[in-house]
Amino acid sequence: MYVHRVFAENFRVFGTLINNEHLELKLRRGLNVLVGENDAGKTCIVDVIRYVLLTTSNDWLRVEDDDFHIKNALQADELQLEVELRGLTKAQQAGLLDWLTLEDGVEPYLVVHLRATRRLESSRGSRLSSPVVSVNSGKGGSGPEIGSAARELIRATYLKPLRDALAELRPKKGSRLSQVLRAHKDVKKESTNNFDKRNPDAPPATLVEIMAQAQHRISTKQVVKDVRDILNEDYLKPLSFEKTPLSSEIRVSAELTLAQILERLELTLSPPGGVSEDMACERGLGYNNVLFMAAELLLLSDGDGDELSLLLIEEPEAHLHPQLQARVLSMLSDKASSNGIQILVTTHSPNIASAAPVDALTLITGGKTYRLDRDETCLDGSDYEFLRRFLDSTKANLFFARGVLIVEGPAEAIVLPALAEAAGCSFEANSISTVSVGGVGLFRFARILQRKDGRKLPISVACIGDLDVVPDDVTFIKGRKDKEENGEPKAKDGKNHQKRKARDYTAQEIVELRQTKIDRAKGGSTEVFIADHWTLEYDLLRSGVAKHMFVAVKLEQAEGSKGYLTDEEYQTKRTEAEMEYAALVLTDTQATIAADVYELLHTKKVSKAIVAQYLAKMAREGHLGIGTALLKSLPLYIRDAFNHLVPGAVQ
Repeated sequence: MYVHRVFAENFRVFGTLINNEHLELKLRRGLNVLVGENDAGKTCIVDVIRYVLLTTSNDWLRVEDDDFHIKNALQADELQLEVELRGLTKAQQAGLLDWLTLEDGVEPYLVVHLRATRRLESSRGSRLSSPVVSVNSGKGGSGPEIGSAARELIRATYLKPLRDALAELRPKKGSRLSQVLRAHKDVKKESTNNFDKRNPDAPPATLVEIMAQAQHRISTKQVVKDVRDILNEDYLKPLSFEKTPLSSEIRVSAELTLAQILERLELTLSPPGGVSEDMACERGLGYNNVLFMAAELLLLSDGDGDELSLLLIEEPEAHLHPQLQARVLSMLSDKASSNGIQILVTTHSPNIASAAPVDALTLITGGKTYRLDRDETCLDGSDYEFLRRFLDSTKANLFFARGVLIVEGPAEAIVLPALAEAAGCSFEANSISTVSVGGVGLFRFARILQRKDGRKLPISVACIGDLDVVPDDVTFIKGRKDKEENGEPKAKDGKNHQKRKARDYTAQEIVELRQTKIDRAKGGSTEVFIADHWTLEYDLLRSGVAKHMFVAVKLEQAEGSKGYLTDEEYQTKRTEAEMEYAALVLTDTQATIAADVYELLHTKKVSKAIVAQYLAKMAREGHLGIGTALLKSLPLYIRDAFNHLVPGAVQ
């Protein structure tokens, strides 16, 4: 049995069905990971399940007035929540028979529908203020009221965010550890008590018999008997009446039951290396959190009943360092598949998001859900395999952004956010993530947020790529016509020389080449911006910030083998480079300067990444200009990309 569908109308962030503002989400049998920024609706989805199914820990759950959706100044008077459970075994169908939904050609399934109505103020007033709530079976609540027997079978296990694992694992009545142990099929056999006081040294066979033996030995210990006799004779006897004498016994427990024994057990981690196992040693919050999650998984895995095996975990990354986060997610994924547990995780962690299978993710943004299932995205099978290998935690931050800039290399990822900041299109202020994916992966990452049904996500995505057509002014690269004019022989297979330079193409072919690059990644809210001339660095050398790009190259050269410049050296070398550029523009064209300087980058005599760092530094210092003036000086395709990500930021 698993949760197949979750529905909500007029519940918190989710609005009305008629306006398509409601929640309608399908879940997988195994692992489901909800990702997205704060206030997107992740916790709201978890709470729909909690309110409808309730929890194994018997949390106090009640619909409040604050749960009713508010739009503008109007608050809804009624909300509806619905959870659909499928995959029921025959035994589960039998236990839930009175509430099942029966349809031709479909296995019987259970729908649990919660309806709540606000108590509106009346002139007479009322002591009752909580909303009126009913829980029925069937779609739309058309079936009978859900009985308590059904409730016990469909409760979910819930781990709240920032949970106190230490408190949850301590001995107490109804402790989580006692629930874990009681659900284990072998522990259930430990309730038998055949302890015989006449033969107290006989080896006990069960936990209850062990405690009974211990209790007998403690109560018959001479020092305990002496204290008891003094208490009875010297204190209780003088306080007694003739017909109601007072007498006491000292024992471990007044009643020996398996439940009481289990509630006195404590689950702790062994001490770390270097500490004796007999010493009490407090472990950190993170590892105790891991222990708590492991215990809950054991409870769901080892139970042999017909209850729902559903684990809801909010922010499993709480108190965990990044590497441990990834291991936790891997363990959750493994147990979900091997033990038949359905797990629903909410997270703000790129480490968790990158460790999960892409098709297990559901992006939540603005109260809308977008599953990354294979049937719903524009990704194909090879894309999912590619992303499994290359979607690391740095790239996975795209799932938590309001805008995404996808670039081919680290140089773009360094310099473009700095240029955007100076131009008044701050990525940080607008929650825009920059993702460097490498040339071959750009179109694969671009399709993550594209839907087969054509829906546009409210997340603007800009892909920036190179044109990869060498300008004719560049002499250090030979194109097809250059080689033909020089009489260079063709390859051994007789094929023509490769087209590389602008004059090797017709104007129409260049237009088609550019469009092919755009079409490969464009779709939904994703737009593609291809370099005006060649590459980012070359185009910057042909733009209004050419001087500063030239200076950045000279600063990289000035580093030499030392690998850095002092503040004084930086200022001196920057001034010298500006003077050198001023002299060059008197004799050479901008295209010639760009070609000469770019040769250093193309041949890797200078580092693109370090040049980008210096250009970003100068941008942050204001040397490139600010606002609209800077934006207009940038290459046109960069300007268009910024305007796509931050519309109207610069007028």
